[in-house]
Amino acid sequence: MTSYANILKPLDLGFTTIKNRIVMGSMHTGLEDRFYHYPKLAAYFAERAKGGVGLIITGGIAPNREGWLSPMGGTMNSLADIPHHRLVTHAVHKHGAKILL
Repeated sequence: MTSYANILKPLDLGFTTIKNRIVMGSMHTGLEDRFYHYPKLAAYFAERAKGGVGLIITGGIAPNREGWLSPMGGTMNSLADIPHHRLVTHAVHKHGAKILL
C-alpha cells in the first residue's frame, strides 16, 4: 500500500497556508449560471470543505460575457457579482478550507 505521509500536513504557499494537500479540482456544476442558485452552490462547496478538502478550485465562472459557458452564464466582472461569490467563499472558509476562482 502506498503511503502519503504529507497529504494531511499543511502546505505553506508563502502568501497563504492550505490546511492540507487535498484539492478538489475544478468542475462546472451548473449552479454558477444563476445568482439565485448561489445558496445551493455555497452548500455544495461547504460540504466538501467540511469533509476535509483543503483547497477547492471552482469552475463555470467567466471573466466577461465573451467567456460565458452558456447564455447568461455565471460571471465575476462587476461589483454586483461580489455578494453572490462572497456567500460561497464564506461557506468554504467557515470550515477552514480555501477556495480559488
